[in-house]
Amino acid sequence: MMADHVPETDPWQRRHRLPDAAVQSFQFMADDWPIRVVHMPRPVADVGRHVLLITGRADFVEKYAELLHNLADAGWGATIFDWRGQGLSRRVGKTPQHGASPGFGLWLRDLASMVDWAQARAEGPLVAMAHSMGGHLLLRHLAAGNSHIARAVLLAPMIGLRAKPLGVGIARRIAALQVVRGKGGDYVLGGGPWQPGRPGEDRQRWLTSDLERFHDESWWIGTYPSLALGSVTWGWLDDAFASIDALLRPGVPEAITTPLLFQIPREDELVDSAATRRLVPRIAGAELLVHQGGAHELLREADAIRSAVLAAALAHLA
Repeated sequence: MMADHVPETDPWQRRHRLPDAAVQSFQFMADDWPIRVVHMPRPVADVGRHVLLITGRADFVEKYAELLHNLADAGWGATIFDWRGQGLSRRVGKTPQHGASPGFGLWLRDLASMVDWAQARAEGPLVAMAHSMGGHLLLRHLAAGNSHIARAVLLAPMIGLRAKPLGVGIARRIAALQVVRGKGGDYVLGGGPWQPGRPGEDRQRWLTSDLERFHDESWWIGTYPSLALGSVTWGWLDDAFASIDALLRPGVPEAITTPLLFQIPREDELVDSAATRRLVPRIAGAELLVHQGGAHELLREADAIRSAVLAAALAHLA
């Protein structure tokens, strides 16, 4: 273990406090939009690598506190940021709770800026670990062929949506209609502001089987209410379907040359695991690891699943 790094041994602290080496700042995008970034340098230059953590929809840095501790313990550096419209980055919806989309093209430009920012501080090869919506955007970024990222792991990436309770076909049509009607900024059917999670509810079962880790989100938001974000809007849903279509066009995933490892649960109630299974063979050299247990948030799952996911991710990235 590195002489200048003392691992935190209390599991609760590892999930409720960022590592001491993690430094927060705000970086301004090309349009001067402030994006919150947390950067953790590598403790030792010749150990590990530097990983860019690319989060999912409605995520925020603190949900990844435990992962940052894992990386620091292993000698890795990390950079993680809150997407425009989420976490402590400036919001984009008609209220701070509306989970609106600024446009997936704008998110792609932000991601390109953050890749450049992290690479300039990586002191060596930059690798990436991306979850859900972040995985989707990373794939589109890599397909453009202009990335510094040497290797990447995709965790339950958003290759397709389940779009419950409407189903994909109906959800597509209604979202497009609502946007045309000027209602794109409204919450989707059944949506609303963020609510504290309850054991046994659909959202808990869809995200993780680990009740303690599930409650961590509510603890963080209870401590810092400005982290809360409500459900998606019709405009977000319409934009997401369009971006998925753009990713799946002939020749787009085939253009990716970065070594990729996809990790998915056998059943995912939020994104379409079958769409991921169909996509992987289209990317040369891409690997797929299917976990028989677990739900959408694989790195907030029970210890046995989470440990297997993390071990496979670090082995691929190293």
